[in-house]
Amino acid sequence: MGGKTKQAPRTKNNAKPSSSSRTAELLGSNTPIFVGFSAQADGGGLVPFAPGFASAEQMPDSFDANISPQTQIILRKLSKKDPMTKKKALQEIQEFIEVSDLDTLKNILPLWPKYYHNLASDPEHNVRELCQTVLQQLMSKCKRAMAPYLKLLVPVWVASRFDTYAPAASIASQSFRDTFAGNANRTREVCLHCQTEILEYATRNLTFHTPATLSLGKNLTPEEAEQKYQRVVISSLKLLSFFMEQTALAEDLTQVKEGLGTLVAHQKFWSYAKHKVPPIKAAWFECIYHVLQSVALLDVITSQKTQVITLSFQFIDEADPIVAPHIWGCVLLLQSNYEDWFVPLNIRKALLPKLSSLLRNAFNRNAQAICPNLLPFLSKITPASLQDFDIYEFYQRFFGDMKLAITEKFDPPLAKSDCTVIHNAYFECLRFLLQQINNDKEREAKVDEFASGLLQRNLLEPIGWLLRSESAHVKNFFQHSSALVAFWDRQINNGLDNGGLYAKLLNQFWTRIFELVTQDLAVEQVEEQLLAHVLLLVQDLHMANPSLESPSVKFAGVDGEQISKESPSTPVKRAQESAKFIQKELKQLVVRLVRICLDKASAGGDSSSRCIEQVRTLTKMFTDEKFYKSLTDSAELIATLDKFVALLGHLNDDASECVVEIVFEILPLVPAEQRFEYIEKALLKLPQHRVQNLLLHRLLSYPLCSEPAVRQMLSSPETCAVIARIAEEVVVDNNREKLNLLHKCFFQTDSGDILINAATVDKILLAMCGPLEQPLTDDMVEVCGSFIAQIMPVICGNENSSLAVRQQIFLKLYKFSLEHRPEDYLSEDTLWEITTSWQDALSSKDIQIDDGMLKNCAKIVEDLANASELKADNLDGMAEAMAKFVICSTENIEDEEERLAHIDETIVALLTSPLKTSEKVRKFENHCVFLEALEGNVSAGVAFESASLEKEEIVPLLQRTALNFSTLYKLVYQFPPPQVTDEADDELTEDYCDLNADVLKKWSESLITELLQCIRVAGAAESWLEVSQIEPSAEQLVLFLTVKVQSFMGNSSELVGIVKQRLELAAAQQSSVIDCRLLGYLTFCPQYAAFEESATILLHEDLSELLVTQGVLKAYVMSLQYLLPKLSQKAIGLSSAIMRTEPGDIWVKAAVFHCLLLNNFEGEVNEQTDRNIIASAVQFMTSVGEKQSSQKDLLHYNVELLKQPYESVLNTVEFIKLLTQVLQRFPYELSIKNWDAIRIGLSSWVLTVSKSMAHYNDPKTSLFIVAVYQLFAALISFIRSERQKSSTEVLKNMVDEWDSVFAKEVNVVLFKSYYQLTHEANVESGMQTCYEALLERLTPTLELLDYSFVYAFCKANSKITLDHLCNFLFKQLHSLQYAVRLSAVNAIKQLTQHFVADDIELNERQSESLDASSTISKWHFLNRFEDYLTRYEALTKKYVEEFSFKLTDLDDLEPIDRHEALSYLLLWDCIINACAKSPVALRAVYTNWLNDNRYEENFLHFLFRAMPVDILKNHSAKVHSNGVYKELTWSQLKDRQLPLERYVCHLYTEVLRKLPAVVRKWWNTCQSRQKNFVDNLTTNYVSSLICSEELKAIANRKEKHENMQVTVHASTREVLAVYAIDEARMELVITLAPNYPLGAVKVECGKQIGGRASSRNVGMQLTIFLTHQNGTIYDGLTMWKTNLDKKFEGVEECYVCYTVIHQDTCQLPKLTCKTCKKKFHGPCLYKWFTTSSKSTCPICRNVF
Repeated sequence: MGGKTKQAPRTKNNAKPSSSSRTAELLGSNTPIFVGFSAQADGGGLVPFAPGFASAEQMPDSFDANISPQTQIILRKLSKKDPMTKKKALQEIQEFIEVSDLDTLKNILPLWPKYYHNLASDPEHNVRELCQTVLQQLMSKCKRAMAPYLKLLVPVWVASRFDTYAPAASIASQSFRDTFAGNANRTREVCLHCQTEILEYATRNLTFHTPATLSLGKNLTPEEAEQKYQRVVISSLKLLSFFMEQTALAEDLTQVKEGLGTLVAHQKFWSYAKHKVPPIKAAWFECIYHVLQSVALLDVITSQKTQVITLSFQFIDEADPIVAPHIWGCVLLLQSNYEDWFVPLNIRKALLPKLSSLLRNAFNRNAQAICPNLLPFLSKITPASLQDFDIYEFYQRFFGDMKLAITEKFDPPLAKSDCTVIHNAYFECLRFLLQQINNDKEREAKVDEFASGLLQRNLLEPIGWLLRSESAHVKNFFQHSSALVAFWDRQINNGLDNGGLYAKLLNQFWTRIFELVTQDLAVEQVEEQLLAHVLLLVQDLHMANPSLESPSVKFAGVDGEQISKESPSTPVKRAQESAKFIQKELKQLVVRLVRICLDKASAGGDSSSRCIEQVRTLTKMFTDEKFYKSLTDSAELIATLDKFVALLGHLNDDASECVVEIVFEILPLVPAEQRFEYIEKALLKLPQHRVQNLLLHRLLSYPLCSEPAVRQMLSSPETCAVIARIAEEVVVDNNREKLNLLHKCFFQTDSGDILINAATVDKILLAMCGPLEQPLTDDMVEVCGSFIAQIMPVICGNENSSLAVRQQIFLKLYKFSLEHRPEDYLSEDTLWEITTSWQDALSSKDIQIDDGMLKNCAKIVEDLANASELKADNLDGMAEAMAKFVICSTENIEDEEERLAHIDETIVALLTSPLKTSEKVRKFENHCVFLEALEGNVSAGVAFESASLEKEEIVPLLQRTALNFSTLYKLVYQFPPPQVTDEADDELTEDYCDLNADVLKKWSESLITELLQCIRVAGAAESWLEVSQIEPSAEQLVLFLTVKVQSFMGNSSELVGIVKQRLELAAAQQSSVIDCRLLGYLTFCPQYAAFEESATILLHEDLSELLVTQGVLKAYVMSLQYLLPKLSQKAIGLSSAIMRTEPGDIWVKAAVFHCLLLNNFEGEVNEQTDRNIIASAVQFMTSVGEKQSSQKDLLHYNVELLKQPYESVLNTVEFIKLLTQVLQRFPYELSIKNWDAIRIGLSSWVLTVSKSMAHYNDPKTSLFIVAVYQLFAALISFIRSERQKSSTEVLKNMVDEWDSVFAKEVNVVLFKSYYQLTHEANVESGMQTCYEALLERLTPTLELLDYSFVYAFCKANSKITLDHLCNFLFKQLHSLQYAVRLSAVNAIKQLTQHFVADDIELNERQSESLDASSTISKWHFLNRFEDYLTRYEALTKKYVEEFSFKLTDLDDLEPIDRHEALSYLLLWDCIINACAKSPVALRAVYTNWLNDNRYEENFLHFLFRAMPVDILKNHSAKVHSNGVYKELTWSQLKDRQLPLERYVCHLYTEVLRKLPAVVRKWWNTCQSRQKNFVDNLTTNYVSSLICSEELKAIANRKEKHENMQVTVHASTREVLAVYAIDEARMELVITLAPNYPLGAVKVECGKQIGGRASSRNVGMQLTIFLTHQNGTIYDGLTMWKTNLDKKFEGVEECYVCYTVIHQDTCQLPKLTCKTCKKKFHGPCLYKWFTTSSKSTCPICRNVF
């Protein structure tokens, strides 16, 4: 900021900076093409090493004229040194190739090889990658056109296949394969075609080039040059390997031999064998490997044979995993190709130490690469090759070293794959050596001794060590050892054991194994690891496979024949077929092991269970009788059984299961009689529960369960008790094993009997039914329910259970189906199983429904219906179950009449309920009609005395009605027939199900009556839903019921026709309003539903013809009122049939006119003829008014309504409603007579209201009260609108007369009536809902009351004083009814101005006194709030205390009681409004009172406690929108669903806006944490709103102050105030803080009238004003301006505060000292006296 503008870098002579790319462009476009001088290029005159291969630096300087200039520029960029330029050039080349044709590309092909050679070895890997991509594109597009250049490209191309950068190598390989189709012959042909170039390229790179020569003309660092050189060497060596591999089968390799001979003869070539870089070393040995592998090329290296042998064996212990495989490949080929391979070597010094080191170090972790070479290597070791070293000593050393790789510990441990490979190699070599010894028929005795020692040292000793070791080699070593022993056994059996060598080895092996096992297990405490390893060894011996696992290794037989790998079979079979020792030595070993383990288990202790588990593993190997007999000294099976059974007392569950398995393996070997006797007398007497379970499982399983003896055992009392105990345990632990055991109990024989008796079944059933009656908290319910459902058919047959228990189980299942729906712990499938089980029991007559059972079923239904709130899906499920119960319980009755009678009896029993009686239905109908009539939707045309109904009775009534109707619906609803398809010969298949098979075709009178009653309840419930605020669950219930009724009415069943006739007949009788409403359901009947939107119109026409013709006009009018919302506009008119009649009742005609107005004037457009309707209505009103003059009591002026006839009151109510409607819609059509009727009538009707208000529980009285209040509201709304515009003389006179004659009395009487209704009201039981509905209709009209009349009345009245009025309104703030609360808030806010006016007067009187706060603080308006503030603060204290402005507190906050909190907040809303409405002086008094009592502390703290938690958690950053803090309108505040958090945020903004100094003072006294919290939240969410509002208000202010101008700068939050008088000016700049209004404003003084002292004084004064006044910025500026005005007018300033206007009271100095005549403010002087403890004048010090 403030610096000079940056310019481009300076250049000499204004030239552009140098650019290599731009220079190339200029050269390409402007420079003429020269020919020649190419030999003078940089490079020191180096001669190209091959035709077409220039050095890397020889780039072309001239181009063919056919190459476009743009292409030349690109090609020149390829020779640049900058890698980025080369990358861009290659990318441009790619684009060029894509868009060019073949002829264009042919022009650049001669140049490409030079660029390719240079770029393919570029140091930058991205360049190399792009270079290969370009070559791939060229080869793909040019194809045969590239043939002339192949010899130039192929050497570098193939070498690039081995680039160290994988992407570049991959692209080169892919392009090479794509070009030559991946064909080996074509690849060979290309290699032979380019053999000279390939060999020369590789030879030059390997023998001539150095890092320096490869980097001539390149700006490469030494490291980069070395990396490039290494990359070239590696690719060249691998190029040679690839070339030799591809040309190995060629016939003529003369040129290849010559080229390779030249290379091999060069000394530098041999230096790569010892290179320090492993990839170069590996590439060199790979190249030598391919030479040695080719017979044709072997002569090339024969002359250097000694050097090759020395180098290969020198690095035999190479540790690098890349190099080692190639070295070992060379070693094996050297051994194979040259019989005298050992001659150049010193075996003892050069080979053996390196080989030993390699074996001891586990092959330097290259086992996978080296181990497969060991056996071929060992096979080439002969006595001659070892020179003077003994071959058996070599073998001993070889295996000794290799054994260390198995027994030694390595850090880190060897990989699992390495261990496997080492074991394979170890045992391959061991087997090979022993087989070689065995094949030597003329061997000496010492050789057999060597073999025995080899077995001892290299097999048995490691086994002994591994048995006690934790080594990872255990499993592999044991498996291979077992396979080796099995191999020897098979060789012996096949007669291939020469000299008995294998027999000796086997004998030695088993002898030592027996010793090891016996000695190790003989100790008292056997290690678990040792036992496990012994068991593993035995298992491996039992499963031993004599063939080697690897299919790649085969050993020659005795006669030189190969032993082929055995055909695949299971390991057990292979072992048993080939290994004969299994039934001999191994079996003896297992017997000994078992007996040792049994002895240890019998001794007890912690190891007993572990030993038994090992015994079980061992006994699985042998199951014959001889084996089990040998386990005891007596050699008897019973003794063996006793030994095992004796162990069961002290074993764990798993070990007990093992023993039971063994016992039941032995029992089949015992004779049958003895077997069953042992089970009954020995096993079944065991007390252990786990053992009992296991025994029962065996006895209930096949084949034992089919034995008669076992069946008899299962019926014994002891067994029954065990089964019952298991059933009880299943319910608790949900053990699947025990559940399966219970399932086995119900296995049926062919005769239908089960394995257990009926008593046991009863116990199981009763135990398993327990969870069905518990809440669904786990899977146990599903398990037990599914179990009982599955066995239900079994227990009902053959008397398998008692009748009482069966019935009990049926009732529980039936209740469960009624009560539950699929949820978290109950799947749909299980519920279906349970429901189907009891239905099948009914259908199959397994369960008979007698009177007692029917009563029990009905009681279940009643209990569930009365238990709790039922959701719609629960009701539907219950109804489905009840309908199925009705059908299934009667479907087997063959006589149709008897069946129908039984169905009726069942339906009546199930559906009859005290929850839904005729009396309750009637009361519910009256209740709903009353509520709807209060809303003004319909006319209560049928008299009723009471609308009382307990709110708690409604939902149970609706639940029971919905349940009954849904049940009947499922019994009578006929599904439409399936759609007829065009396909011929459609036949019923087995899957076809007739949906109407179970539908009732005949309906009894009781069924129809129940249907009609349910429909009546549904109609009343719809009314209830429309006019009431109900819970969502109740709303769902009503919607469910109405949808069911609508669906039923739309059914094609004949029953619907009967119901339709009954509904029409009931409506014509005019006995109920609801009957008229029910006619609306007829629109869903098929005859109307087909017309969709016109259905209501058609129904109305039919009803008009039906009802008006019959003269039942009341029924028609009420039906019309219900149909009216769905009728199209102008569906009725003056020509309608009803208009041609003369009803006897006024209310009928008034209601008709009401409907006419609603139906014809709700639209946007009306015709001229529609005025006739208005004229007719007005004429009717006039005629009624004339009748009133002759019949004084016609319209109930000033009478008590309780004893008046219902019809006459209804006439007046409907007439008043018509007056209200016309007044709202067409006030200018009314004549003076009509206005007189309205004013006089209203003034008389309010007196009637006053006399009748005590009887508000009388329906007609309530309707009258609401009508009068609404007429008053309509009239006041019209008068207020008329006052704001010019009107006719008639209306002006009417308004004036209203104000002077009627207004005061009407307003006061209506308020007194409301006061009488709500003050200490004692509402009767059942009337609470009606009372609340009445208040809901009255409270909106109270907003239009003129409270000035009320205030004046109460001020002069002794019965309802101002104290009574305030207490009444404050109590209503705590009302449970939201509308009453809001009405009280509105009343308080309207009364505030009158209280404030009185306080202003009192304040002015008190300002003359020194004690400015003595009287006013006690009697001002806010003091009336004190008791209620104190009360509510006690209630909110607990919420404030739990929040200390810590984020950790927010997770543990209790929910706030909305009712209590809202009362408190509404009270404060009124307080804030009172402060805002008061002038500045009085506002200071109010706020001082709040501060003195510290009320604001609790209030502001509570506001933060009640704010949204998300905002509190993110108070330090504006994560959420600040819309929640915006101001609420009155209509928004009246929303009863308004969240408490939203109102809290609104109030915080309001108190900041209207009482900023109060909040600021509280904030400044807070603790630091609380202060920061409030500051951050206000700054992020509220300040911006308030600042923008304040600044906008100042900018939009219309009135202007003399001498002062104000300007707003919203972007900088600044306000500029200029005070000008005559020619002098005073300027002030007010800047709002970021956290305004918490932070103080900043005031800067500009040009001043006075000097610096005056400037500072003015700034300080304004700062004080803006800091301490509770108002807006503009209020502060106004005070400041007034202060200056008074000062310049000559008013003397106060000599205490040195201002003219006091900052709090806004008063002038009025108190004058009698001595010095100086004037002071009253509060300033009072403060002076109290602080100085003197009553002297501050100036002259005389007594004041």
